[in-house]
Amino acid sequence: MENEAEKLLTQFDPDRLKKPKPIDVYAVIEKCLGVDYDWKYITPDQSILGATAFNAGYVWVWPEPCYRKGMLPSKLYLSKGSILIDATLTEGDNRGRENFTVMHEVFHQVLHKNCFRRETPDYIHSTTQIALNEKKTLKTSLDFIEYQANACAAAFLMPQNVVRSEFKKRSNNLGAKYPLPCNYMVESIICDMADAFSVSKQAMRYRLNSLKMITFDIPLSN
Repeated sequence: MENEAEKLLTQFDPDRLKKPKPIDVYAVIEKCLGVDYDWKYITPDQSILGATAFNAGYVWVWPEPCYRKGMLPSKLYLSKGSILIDATLTEGDNRGRENFTVMHEVFHQVLHKNCFRRETPDYIHSTTQIALNEKKTLKTSLDFIEYQANACAAAFLMPQNVVRSEFKKRSNNLGAKYPLPCNYMVESIICDMADAFSVSKQAMRYRLNSLKMITFDIPLSN
């Protein structure tokens, strides 16, 4: 997964393998995939955050992000390869979540086209909140597909060598061996790094934990 992410980073912006930089994830779609993308209210409860049209087809979208009595969805046509992002991710302070969701869908395109190539023309693969949960137990082939998209999205947005280097640089005055316990001082570093890498604090916590830079021995609040 790390190799797949770094391969796409090399194609998009190899400088991101050396230092953290702001990112426009939609530029990744334009430069590396060349497919359509759009923002709609996919569900009225935000249970689905993104969708990928491995084949051309239709999805139901809603006029508002919260259901009201009498509200009805409408059909939206997606051309083959299109990526649809739930519009609520563009509202409020959701940039990190939006970036991760977009890159999750990008890596479905990179890794999983063959998995869905025989599906009917109106088949659309949707990414749910549950699918993006890092703690989900892997039981089915679809679980593994979602895990791969998650792992690649994390590795793309937070390249392992850069994350390790930045964390060591910012924590070298704490005087302890890695992994560091996730106390309030480490939480401050995580917050700064999340901003630097354009991700959520939760995503940065999980990434540092997976790279064995921090441990979750101390309970965390979101």
